[in-house]
Amino acid sequence: MPLELLTLLKFGLLLLLYLFLASTIRAVVVDLYGPKRKTAAQPKRIAVAPAAGATPDPRNKTRRAPKELVLHHPSGRPQIVALHGDGLTLGRATYVDLPLDDVYVSDEHAQIQLDGDGWVVRDLGSTNGTFLNGAKVTRATPLSSGDQLRLGKTRIEVRR
Repeated sequence: MPLELLTLLKFGLLLLLYLFLASTIRAVVVDLYGPKRKTAAQPKRIAVAPAAGATPDPRNKTRRAPKELVLHHPSGRPQIVALHGDGLTLGRATYVDLPLDDVYVSDEHAQIQLDGDGWVVRDLGSTNGTFLNGAKVTRATPLSSGDQLRLGKTRIEVRR
């Protein structure tokens, strides 16, 4: 075989090796941090002051404020847990407020806390992450009625 053809084959193989390495690194990064999402431009909202003497709509606040969690264990019956007090810690350890029997859940996995008028979820540095409606939780994120949390293989439904 001519020397030029061998050199061209070497560079082609090297290029394929670098492409494989780049795709592997990208897959690891996406697995750790979640897919990169492009956010659509949000329309500008204009604040409208309520009319004098008008009372705020009570349905607006209570519609979103969750009152309970429904835990769907991977190998068991659903369990209903009321949200009360300052919050609760979820994990696999026996000393947390809500122990979960799931090998993919960390000892202290996530925390649900009262924040002002609503509840927020916070990941506590878990190995496999906490997901809210499919998105990885990276900071304190508000919870609304109807949200779906996932910790390991355990799914948690947030209800009113």
